[in-house]
Amino acid sequence: MDDLRDFSVTSMRTLHQLSLLDQADLPGLFQTYLSRGCELLGLSVGIVSQIDDGQYRVSAVIGGGDAIGRGDVFPLGETYCQAVVTKRGTVALHHVGALEEMRSHPVYQGMQLESYIGTPLRVAGEVVGTLNFSDTGIRPEPFTMEELEFIELMAQSLSHALEQDGLRSSQAQHLADREATELLFEAAFQHAAIPMAIVAPDGHWLRVNDAVCNLLGYSSRELLDMDFQSITHPDDLHKDLAHVQSLLCGEKSQYWMQKRYFHSNGELVWALLAVSIVRNADGSPRCFLSQIKDISPQREAESALQAKREELEQINQELAQLARTDNLTGLRNRAVMMEVMRQAHVSCGRSREPLACLLMEVDGFRQFNETHGHSEGDVLLKAVADCLEVTVGEGGIVGRYGADVFMVILPERGLNAALQTADLCRQAVAEMTTVAQPLHLSVGVAVLLPEEGVALPDTDDLLRTADQALYAARDTGGDGVRAVRVESLSVTA
Repeated sequence: MDDLRDFSVTSMRTLHQLSLLDQADLPGLFQTYLSRGCELLGLSVGIVSQIDDGQYRVSAVIGGGDAIGRGDVFPLGETYCQAVVTKRGTVALHHVGALEEMRSHPVYQGMQLESYIGTPLRVAGEVVGTLNFSDTGIRPEPFTMEELEFIELMAQSLSHALEQDGLRSSQAQHLADREATELLFEAAFQHAAIPMAIVAPDGHWLRVNDAVCNLLGYSSRELLDMDFQSITHPDDLHKDLAHVQSLLCGEKSQYWMQKRYFHSNGELVWALLAVSIVRNADGSPRCFLSQIKDISPQREAESALQAKREELEQINQELAQLARTDNLTGLRNRAVMMEVMRQAHVSCGRSREPLACLLMEVDGFRQFNETHGHSEGDVLLKAVADCLEVTVGEGGIVGRYGADVFMVILPERGLNAALQTADLCRQAVAEMTTVAQPLHLSVGVAVLLPEEGVALPDTDDLLRTADQALYAARDTGGDGVRAVRVESLSVTA
């Protein structure tokens, strides 16, 4: 019992120390985990493997001499880890040679590994590799339950690091894609051969490219000081304004027409005008994207217009998607979260399952901004957003509700589950090590519990209740969770 108690204490201390390592440094993390695992388990060889399409790739290794090295690839079926993948769980062998079916195994034949313990590494529920330890020596006794639990906890921690690494890669790719989209739009606009302009809903020019200036004979500053109506031929103006009104009313999203502009020298310029509308997230008009083409060479103009039309439609779609995302944190913005809540409310009314809404505020954020500056405040909010999204996981929807307030929607989650999620989020933020000072959250929880024969409160009630709970958490000093039931409005700890 003393040995078991000593191992339990040592292994728990080791796991705690490992949890404090830099999770972003996977190579260093692998080596440290393998070193400590070999030390505690009394085995000489430790391996972190990656498994893909029946292939076993060595991601990191300690021990094994020249027989195995980082980057080596083997058929999965020729490794002891095949049993781990098949079982989808931990496999422990303290004397391989005592098993008749294992004596002909390629690993036993080649390396004479007598003792082995391995467990899966999982990302999103799928086995992506293994953490395993082995030795040529025979263990006098089978592996203990404490040793099995130790390696499984190590694998769970490494799996989390792998999943975080994948998320970081995905976020970096998303940022690169967004920057590429912005560069594409800028290149398409400023350097396009076709005259292009961005026009306000009242007709004033907001931006023009060089081609517009060349076509109409005005400088960009001169055009920005006027509206398109002032240089449109009177015979074409009524038709043009009718098209504009149809865009504003939502009857159409774009239009084409032939019209005449007044050149700066007084001459008329015949052009084929193509206009599309860009709307804000709430559907209100934001601006017009205009293309103005000299139609003297009619066929060439029509071909070029079609190509640019398709390009602008793609850009509009990408801009619409960007409008659904909070620019700072990358989370869903408030408008999207309110739509998610409306949909969840409808589902709640049909299924009669509960619906929970959480509002989370960073305690002392204003003072943090005053002390460290707004740029550091932005870094803090981004870090909190990432932490909350990981902590809530797939069971809920996370978004940014306001300046330092985040919103979590938990469909089909009752009061206990919502309180548990709130406390997990609060603890996760408090344990963050990537910000300038320790952080705390005040969390307000509101739970809608449908009752048969009773009208369902609306989303405004649910949101207002969550806000009341947040105020209650804040008024009691912060760093806590308070919940309010929608129907009773009674505050509970």
